[in-house]
Amino acid sequence: MTNQKNKRTRSLKQTSVVPESLAGSIGFLLNRNALLIRDRVSQALKPLGLSPRELGLLRILDAEGPLTQHELGQKHQVDRTTTVQLIDELEKRDLVIRCANPNDRRSYLLYLTPRGKKTLNKGLKLAEKEQNEFLKPLADSERDLLRSTLLQLLNYHYSNDKQ
Repeated sequence: MTNQKNKRTRSLKQTSVVPESLAGSIGFLLNRNALLIRDRVSQALKPLGLSPRELGLLRILDAEGPLTQHELGQKHQVDRTTTVQLIDELEKRDLVIRCANPNDRRSYLLYLTPRGKKTLNKGLKLAEKEQNEFLKPLADSERDLLRSTLLQLLNYHYSNDKQ
């Protein structure tokens, strides 16, 4: 098993675009991949005038809405000021609307507009195409393992941070 691992490590070192001194840093590797996919998805979404963050907000609203700005920001883990800016922009482009919250006169509920739903569907197709292209070197089982591992890390750290 160790020989096989050494061969794979040597193979990765020979073909890697990452300096050997950083190849062992999980944090560096996660961050570099996150930057790459974010940039690719950002470029893919440009024709729709959407950012990945805005697409994320629309996805959450579609799946869980209507929500207050506060709830939406918490679910997407975006600070209050940025959430307001993003929602203002989405509202200006008629992708979401704010309606009075019947349960709390101090807040508004956010809804996707028909145009927002249509834009979301187009954005999801573009983002999924880019994600599939990015993950092309991985087999389906490796993609599933990567996704479940990343979720496991996030769930662990966010649940422990709240304790």
